[in-house]
Amino acid sequence: MNQPLSEILDGVTIPFAYKLGYLINAYREPSFRAIEAAHGLTRPEILSLIFLYFRDGVSAADICDFSGHLKNNVSRAVTALEAKGLIRRQVDSKDQRRLVIYITAKGRRLHDAFMPALARREEDMMACLSFSELRTFEDLLRKLCAHGPTWSGTKHWLP
Repeated sequence: MNQPLSEILDGVTIPFAYKLGYLINAYREPSFRAIEAAHGLTRPEILSLIFLYFRDGVSAADICDFSGHLKNNVSRAVTALEAKGLIRRQVDSKDQRRLVIYITAKGRRLHDAFMPALARREEDMMACLSFSELRTFEDLLRKLCAHGPTWSGTKHWLP
């Protein structure tokens, strides 16, 4: 690439979203490829397992709503995770039409096996920031995430 990275990242019409996407892709793609190679999990399976580790007893639709992933991708991931014994599905006791998903002990062990490498990669990514900058960045990200529901459903992208 002949052009400096900063010119590319700053030279687009959507500099904030582009920079966030660049960071996420630089973090996630190599990390998830390594997990896939080592443990045979696809990206939707990895994301679903991470979500379930911290928010057990939800539906596949809940995972879709939170992650923004397509229903068919999450549905395939849930089916694959269940076949691998990493999650289990059961009928919701409050709504017999709804299936809820629980991570199994095997799923927790697998999560615990790959998560330290993801945490180290995040530490490497954030190493250029001071403690104060990290706290500020965390606060700003939290604020942006809290604001997400007010704009993420809008149709600005429609012609």
